[in-house]
Amino acid sequence: MIASLVGVEEQVHERTTSLQETVQILQRTKEELSLSLQKEKELGKLKSRFVSIASHEFRTPLSTIQLSAALIERYAIPSENENIGKHVLKIKDAVLNITAILNDFLSLEKLNAGKVLVEPSLFNLMEMAEEIAEEMQVTLKGGQKIIFKHCGENKMIRLDQNLLKNCIIILIDNAIKYSGEKTLIQFYTKTTEKGCTVRICDNGIGIPDIDHKHLFEAFFRAHNTGKISGNGLGLSILSRYTGLMKGTINFKSRINKGTLFTLTFPQACVKQS
Repeated sequence: MIASLVGVEEQVHERTTSLQETVQILQRTKEELSLSLQKEKELGKLKSRFVSIASHEFRTPLSTIQLSAALIERYAIPSENENIGKHVLKIKDAVLNITAILNDFLSLEKLNAGKVLVEPSLFNLMEMAEEIAEEMQVTLKGGQKIIFKHCGENKMIRLDQNLLKNCIIILIDNAIKYSGEKTLIQFYTKTTEKGCTVRICDNGIGIPDIDHKHLFEAFFRAHNTGKISGNGLGLSILSRYTGLMKGTINFKSRINKGTLFTLTFPQACVKQS
């Protein structure tokens, strides 16, 4: 009996000791995780602050470069050097590309920080789309054309106008970028009693099937983009903006045949214009 009690006592002692060791390990793990999370939060804040400061600080010299290029173009005598206009155009294009990259990084940072808020307003989709089509004419290359058409009744919709405009610009900009000269970019909008849709179709290089599942990931670029400029953020931002507005994205694409993107917003409240 005594031996049995001693054996039980030893087992209790061993299990108690083992439990205490386990508790100590869990406590250390908790402290390490807490410290790691704290460092991650601090790193995230530092990264956010860096992106914000860098983006804003770059804008002043970029504006100066853009203005200087415009002045050179205005006051230079073309007959003195026929290459002046060509190089000025390169400077302007480079500034626009850098500015677009900065804007994308700021948009992504705001999305990651939860600072992008949806602010619905009532507006005319057809009128807004016509304005975008007109604005994007200056970015066309080599005889490209934007064909815009509105289907359905001319109705008002309730969405975040700025976010929707950004989504459309991203898609049209991509269509221009990844399509050749003298191609058509088809831009359609449609309103119904249940919502609205936006469609952008091009005849560009298309998207390889293997890349479809990664298309909306940040910094991802399709394998066939080659030397075409881009940072792989546009479609990621598009996807998140569309999601914030309770919309969906569908696309179809064939290599060297083109791509069709469709944005659908079934919850858009519409009224007769």
